[in-house]
Amino acid sequence: MFSELYQNVLFWIIEVLCCGFLGIFIYKIFTLRNSREEDKVKAQAFTDPLTKSGNRHLFLKVMDKLVEEQNKFAVCFMDLDGFKQINDTMGHDAGDELLIYLANTFKEKLPKNAVAYRLGGDEFGIIIQDIKTTEDITRILDDLKKAFNNSVKIENSVISLEYSLGVAIFPEDADNRQDLINYADDAMYYIKEHGKNNYYFHNKVLKAKLDNKNKMENDLKIAYSENQFGVYLQPRIDLKNPNKICFEAFLYWNHPVLGKIESEYFIKQADEMSLTIKLDQYMLDTVCKEIKLLENESFTNIQIAINISNRHCSRKDFVDQICNIISDNLVDKSCIQIGLTDNVELKKIENYKIMFDRLKSIGVETVINNLELRYEYLSLFSELDVDGFKISSKYLKSDNENEHEIFKDIIDIAKKMQYKVLVGNVETKSELLTCVKYDVNVVQGNYISKVIDISNIHDFIAKYNEFINNIQLV
Repeated sequence: MFSELYQNVLFWIIEVLCCGFLGIFIYKIFTLRNSREEDKVKAQAFTDPLTKSGNRHLFLKVMDKLVEEQNKFAVCFMDLDGFKQINDTMGHDAGDELLIYLANTFKEKLPKNAVAYRLGGDEFGIIIQDIKTTEDITRILDDLKKAFNNSVKIENSVISLEYSLGVAIFPEDADNRQDLINYADDAMYYIKEHGKNNYYFHNKVLKAKLDNKNKMENDLKIAYSENQFGVYLQPRIDLKNPNKICFEAFLYWNHPVLGKIESEYFIKQADEMSLTIKLDQYMLDTVCKEIKLLENESFTNIQIAINISNRHCSRKDFVDQICNIISDNLVDKSCIQIGLTDNVELKKIENYKIMFDRLKSIGVETVINNLELRYEYLSLFSELDVDGFKISSKYLKSDNENEHEIFKDIIDIAKKMQYKVLVGNVETKSELLTCVKYDVNVVQGNYISKVIDISNIHDFIAKYNEFINNIQLV
């Protein structure tokens, strides 16, 4: 009996032990499986799915580790020049194929101490470790540049690979991650604006420019909040109707230290800050209010031209805002003329049509500014429903008789198609008389009049007849 009980107990103990080992074994299997799943999820979190390169998260994590360890390293920001055009003309599949090619080139050509990461879109970051001098970096980047000199065949098309790359070094340029990223990014955009297809190191000169740029940005924010902007006008002469009093409006910044600053010195920065929309609206509203005051004083033969940024003209909401400002001020629409601040881009004709058609529908006169005297620009005459074109008198300053003839031919074509022709930058009596000879509609420039503050418009109008008599039109 005892022997049988002993055997049962022994079997029970063995069974428990076996079940325990089996449980541990099963537990280990599940733990290992879960660990592998976690590793897989972590790997996916740090990997770009298209190129299989490290992604932005891994790029930032590596940078943080190197900064923490105080190891000297370089960070590079790079993007492809013309990548959007490849996507637009060849399709996104071609763009993806090019990005994969680029990532593979990095893996093949970069040494072990340099790793590339895809940060998003066509932007890549490269971290170069174990460096002692700048030459260590340039050697790597020069080798990379040679690799990129080869054309790439994508979907039976041969593409020349062009890029812009900026470099910042820890700790010489900055001792924290964010400043390094900013400096490398700024260096990349600097080379993009000054030649492309190359690399550029962040340096003290660039830092000074960026410091000035940042200061201007801050000053512009303050200027807008404190209403430091104003409008000035340059009188024009309508040669077909000299009794019509015409002006072109310009924006200026009444800087508390530097005085009056013309828009050409700050408009690019304002555009990058998306401030130009507000400034265009401010200028239009200011002009409309002034026109309304003049209308209330029975001055009805006034017209003021206002230029707005090309960048916003394709936005329906912005065009509607312009129309609303004009309508809300209850001004005679014929007193307003709208033009564009920059040269017209032929590839954006459809975008311009949105603005011009909308403005024409409410009775506002429209013009194309800075018309280039090139054959392809003649398409503007038929493509856009505008009232006129403004041409610079620079073509009259040349001694080249051919340019004079082209100038005259453009005017003749425009006149035959019943467009008004405006000529700006008239600086001499000879240029003015040539404009009269060629049957130009409107002339403008320092020979006609310097700019005046909009607050002085009433004084100018009061002396307008005297002003016209002083301009010798014959």
